[in-house]
Amino acid sequence: MRIYPEETGALIDFEEKFSQYLQDCRAQLGIEDDRLEEMVPKIYLDWLDKPAVWLGGKSPNAYFASLEDVKLIELLGHYVLAGIALPGPLLGCIVEKSACTYPLLLSLMKNYDGEKSGALKSAIVRLIEETDLPRPYAYYIEVIAAAGEESSFSEACADELKGAGSDLLDCVLLAYENVKSRYAADCFLDVLADMPFDTRVYEHVLERFLYSEQHKAFYASLLGKLGSENALPYLEEAMRRQSLKYYDYLAIKNAFEALGGEIEIERDFSGDEDFEALAKMGD
Repeated sequence: MRIYPEETGALIDFEEKFSQYLQDCRAQLGIEDDRLEEMVPKIYLDWLDKPAVWLGGKSPNAYFASLEDVKLIELLGHYVLAGIALPGPLLGCIVEKSACTYPLLLSLMKNYDGEKSGALKSAIVRLIEETDLPRPYAYYIEVIAAAGEESSFSEACADELKGAGSDLLDCVLLAYENVKSRYAADCFLDVLADMPFDTRVYEHVLERFLYSEQHKAFYASLLGKLGSENALPYLEEAMRRQSLKYYDYLAIKNAFEALGGEIEIERDFSGDEDFEALAKMGD
């Protein structure tokens, strides 16, 4: 399936339409903004099933329900390319018809490499999450392993893997041990730290914390999430280093306290760029 940018010109901004409808309701009901905010969920649900002139008399829900499965997926791409907020009823219809739209979503996610591919593929990952159908976890692992730098797509894949549970731990761990880029390695460690505790993961994170001069704060946060008290002496020792930057110190301190450690170290970070900036913000 191909998505052509020139086909995105006549798209309806459903978010804008609802915003206007909401303001009309406010004027008609004569209520204050705080009261209107409480009513928004119900007003939105009513609006989804309310016939609209700008949809030829169809409601937003009925409009998308009348479209073919392929057209729904094409529209998903067109909205992303146009930079218009994805319509809630479009997303809801795709999920409701997931038995038919799921293979189309997979195909688009795996094969589309055009404009704004990261944003489109990230949206597809989130849509698949809303269905009861299998997550393509193996593909998500491949995406992260091939990533040389941060992207919205790889981050979306990582978020999905975090909830995969222990069944995928060995697969993610193997991918980590064979990965080439530092970004991908850190991404996998972040995923693994959210999975059930495994000694191998702890050892990998501790090694990174001890021997990597950069990203100390990140590795410290992972040690905190892993929850092993065995990391306490290493964190305490790191907090004593005179060369430690304030930002790293805070992250290590938070991890140390999360693991049950009690801070007995007084440090003066006067002159540290991050410390001075925060101090000015507090004045």
